Amino acid sequence: MNVETFLFSLENFLPFYLTLLSNPRIMVFNNFEDADLPKANPNESLETISANMFRSLFPVEKFEIRAETYRDKGIDFHIELKKEVASGDLRYTNYRSAIQLKATNTIRPSADGSFGIQIFSSNITYLLNNAMPAYYVFYHHPTKSFYYENVKNFVLQLQHKNPQWHNKEKHKIHFKKTLDQQAIEGIYQEIYTSGNILKRINQRLKFNTAQQNPQRLLIDADHEIYSVSENIEFIDQFGADLVNRHYFNTVIEIEKRSWPRNNATPRFYLFCGIAYFQRGNLYRALELLNEAKKHSAEFDLQGQAIIAHTILSARYLLDMITKEVYDLEMKKINSLEQAGSFFQIEKAFEELSLNKTKPAVSIREFYDSMTKIIENEKSGVIRVVAYNKIVDAESVVLFHDLAMNFAYFIGRVKQPLQSRAYREWLELEKKFVERLNGIAAYADKCGNHIGVGNLTLTSIKWNYQKAFHHHYLTCWKGRSFDLLQSVDEKMVQMLEKLCSSLDQLAQLYEAMEYKENMISSMVLKFEILHFSRHYQAAQLMKEKILEVINLYGFEGLKKEYEPVFSSGTPHEEFIRRYTLHMNSIQDFMAKNKIDCYRMLSDQQMDSKTEWSIKDFFKLDFSILPEMGPDQNSNSKGS
Repeated sequence: MNVETFLFSLENFLPFYLTLLSNPRIMVFNNFEDADLPKANPNESLETISANMFRSLFPVEKFEIRAETYRDKGIDFHIELKKEVASGDLRYTNYRSAIQLKATNTIRPSADGSFGIQIFSSNITYLLNNAMPAYYVFYHHPTKSFYYENVKNFVLQLQHKNPQWHNKEKHKIHFKKTLDQQAIEGIYQEIYTSGNILKRINQRLKFNTAQQNPQRLLIDADHEIYSVSENIEFIDQFGADLVNRHYFNTVIEIEKRSWPRNNATPRFYLFCGIAYFQRGNLYRALELLNEAKKHSAEFDLQGQAIIAHTILSARYLLDMITKEVYDLEMKKINSLEQAGSFFQIEKAFEELSLNKTKPAVSIREFYDSMTKIIENEKSGVIRVVAYNKIVDAESVVLFHDLAMNFAYFIGRVKQPLQSRAYREWLELEKKFVERLNGIAAYADKCGNHIGVGNLTLTSIKWNYQKAFHHHYLTCWKGRSFDLLQSVDEKMVQMLEKLCSSLDQLAQLYEAMEYKENMISSMVLKFEILHFSRHYQAAQLMKEKILEVINLYGFEGLKKEYEPVFSSGTPHEEFIRRYTLHMNSIQDFMAKNKIDCYRMLSDQQMDSKTEWSIKDFFKLDFSILPEMGPDQNSNSKGS
C-alpha cells in the first residue's frame, strides 16, 4: 500500500471512528458488560479447576485418566493403569477404576476435621455394580486439598450400621483421608490387585452346560484363585513326591483351599492325612486317613500298610492305645507280604532287637536280611533309611562289645584306655564314623534333607554314648562306679557344642514339620545336659519338652519319655545294667575262689579281645534319584 492509498483509507475511516466515540451505548457493548451473552457458572468453573488439579496428581507414567463425558450417570473419570515391563517400555493394562469427583467452595470441616457430603444410594449401587474398584474424591477449593474414600469401604461402614442401608435415599460420607502421593500409590496397588484377580477369574471361568457339574472357584485372603477339582487332581498326582520332599505345608495349604468338596480321591485323603500327621495335627490326620482307609481296596499292599501305620502312630501319640497294643499292631503290619521296603526294614530291625543269640550272629543275620531288602531298591530315600537303621544297629553292637571287653579287666588296671581293647575299638569307631559321614553325604546328594538330619542325630548320639562309656569305664572301683568322679572338662566342652548342634537340628526339624524328630533332639539334649551334671539346665529342657508335647497333644509320647525323666537316661541305664553284670561276674569269681580284685599286668590286660563285627555292611552309593516331571511339584496346586 502506497502513501496516497493509506491517506485515502484513513480519511474514510475517521468519521466512523468519531461516531463510535460519541455514542456511549456502543462503548458499553464493546466492554461486554451489558451484552446478551451466556453467563459463566461458578460451579462449572470449580468443576474445571478440580478436574484439572485432579489430573495433575496422577503421574502420567503410571495412570491414564479418561473423562466420562457422554451421558454421565455418576462416573466422572476412568483411570487405567500403565505397567513398566522389563524392557523399560510402558504398557496399558486395562486394569481400571471409576472415580466420582465432588468439589466445594462452601463446605466447612467438622469438629474431627472431616468433610461430610450427601451421596445418593442409587449412585453407590451404580459404582458397586462394576467389578472394578471405585472411589469418591472430594476437592476443597479454599484449601486446594483433595480427599478420597474407597466405595467398598464406605459400603462396609453403612452395612455395619444398617444392613438395609440401600432402602434409604441418601447417606453422608465423611472424607478424612488425604489424597497425597502415598495414597495414590496405594490406589495403584488396589487397582492392580483387583485387576489381577479379575484376570485370573476370567482365565478360569467356565460356562457349564446343563450336563456338566459346576466348577467351584475360590478366592482366598491372599487373593489367590483356586479350583477345587484341580487342587484334588494335583494332590492325587503329585502328593507322593510332595510328601517325600517334606512339603507338608504346601499339601495342607492346598487341602484347605479344596472346599467345598463333595468327595475326593483316596490318594488325596492319604497324602493330606500324612501331611497333617507330620504337622502334629493328629485329629485332622485321622479324619483324612480314615477316609482313605474306606477305599483301601484301591491301594496296593504298600499303600494299605502306610495307611494302617500312620493311623496306628497317630492313635498311639494321642494315647488312644497303649504301647503294648501299638507294638503288637506294628508287628502285624511289618509282617505283611509286599508291604514295601520301609516296613521290611522295620521288621528286620525288630527281629535284631529280639534276637537272643550272640551279637556276632545276630548282626550277620541282620546284614543278610537288609541285603535282600535293598539289593534291588532304586529309591535313594529308602536306601538312606536302611543305611541309617544299619548304623543304628552297628552302634549298639560296638558299644556292647566295648563294655564286654572291658569287663575282663575293669577296675584292675591303671590305664584302661591304653588297653588293646580300647585301641582296637577306636579303629572300629574310625570306620564307623567314616561310614556315617558317607551316608550323610549320600543323603544330601539325594536331596533327602530329613535323612541328613536323622544321621546328624545319630552322630550326636554316638558321641554322647562314647562320652559316658569313656567316663564310666575308667571310674570303676570295687563293686560300683565312682559316681562322684567329675566329668572331664574337655569332654564337657565337647558336649556343650553337641547341645548347640541339637538346637540347630531341632529348629530344622521344626521348620520341616517333623515334630517327633524335633522332640527326639530335645530329649537327647536333656540326656547330655544330665550326664554333664548341668542339672538345672536339664530340668529347664525337660519343662520345654513337656510344653511342646502338651502343645501337640502327644499324650502317648509323654508316657514314653516319662521313664527317661525319672532316672532313665541311657547313661543311668548303663550304670544299672553294667553294675549288675559286673557284680554277677564278681560273685561267680568269689564263689570259685578267684580274686576278682587282683591287679592285672599289661600283658594280661591285652591278652584277649572279641568283636562281633569283622566286616561292616557294604554300602552302595551309586543309586541316585532321577529328576522327572515331578521336579516341579514343589509349586502350589491351583
